[in-house]
Amino acid sequence: MEYSASPLMKPEEFRLIREFTAERFGLVIDLGKEGYLAARLFPRLQELRLGSFAEYYSYLKFAPRSTEEHAHYISLITNNETYFFREMAQLSTFAELVLPELKARKIAAADKRLRILSVGCSSGEEVYTLAMLLLQSGLFAWEWDLRITGIDIDPQVLAKAEAGVYTGRAFQSTPPLFIDRYFRECEQGFQVRDQLRKICNFSRGNMLCLPGDLDSEPADIIFCRNVLIYFDEGNIKRVIDNFAAMLAPEGLLFLGHAESLSRITSQFIPLLFPGAIVYRKKP
Repeated sequence: MEYSASPLMKPEEFRLIREFTAERFGLVIDLGKEGYLAARLFPRLQELRLGSFAEYYSYLKFAPRSTEEHAHYISLITNNETYFFREMAQLSTFAELVLPELKARKIAAADKRLRILSVGCSSGEEVYTLAMLLLQSGLFAWEWDLRITGIDIDPQVLAKAEAGVYTGRAFQSTPPLFIDRYFRECEQGFQVRDQLRKICNFSRGNMLCLPGDLDSEPADIIFCRNVLIYFDEGNIKRVIDNFAAMLAPEGLLFLGHAESLSRITSQFIPLLFPGAIVYRKKP
C-alpha cells in the first residue's frame, strides 16, 4: 500500500513507537512530535511497503530482521549534526590542563597506555578532534600506546567516521593549522591522515548496554557531550552507572554544557575549570 502524501500518525501508534524507542534505545521522543516522527518514518514505510505506522511498529518489534531495522530506524530519528573543535572551552581544558596532569599520573604509575572513549560519536568529528589535540600537545610522543575509540549506535554515521572524509560545515571551527597538518585533499573533500587513523577506531554500541557492547580496557577519559539531553532521568542514571564501570580509578568524564550529574549520582566529583566542568570518578 502506498500513500501520495505522508499519513497522519495516530495517537496510539505514536505511543507505541515512543515507548519502544525509550525502552530499546533510552531516547525520549517529546510529546507532540507525531508530525515530525511521521515525516521521518514515512519514506521507510514506502520502502518496506507497509500500510501504517502500526505495521511499522510491529515490524520493529517482531520481524525476522528486526535488528537490522533498528539500525535504519535510529538513523532516521537521531540528529547527527556535529563538527570539529565543538565547544572549544572544554577542549582547551582537555588539552592544556587535563592531559599534562594525566601524563604525570601515568608516568608515576609506569603506565604508558592512554584510553579515551567518545560515546555518541556520530560521524567521528569529536574522535578526530581529540586525536589532533593529543598529537599536537607533544606530551605522548615516545613509546605511548594511544587509542581513542568512538562509539555510536548508528552504523551509517560510523561508516562515515571510518571513511574519515569531511567537507564544508564540519570545518566551521577548525583552525587552518590543523587542516593543513592532519588532513589531505581528496576528490570528496578532505580526508584524515594516517597519523590520526592509527590511534582512532570506531565501534557500534548502545549506551544502555555498555560496557557489555564493548570489549575494552578501562578508559582514562570518556567524552559524552550533548547526548544525555535526549534521555530521561532513569536512563541517564543507567548510562552514568555504565560510564563509572568503564572508567579507570579517578577517570574523567566530559559532558555537554547543558548536562549535569548533580541530581543523578554521587559516584563523581565535579572539577571546576575556566569555562568547563569535568567529572572525576571517585576513588
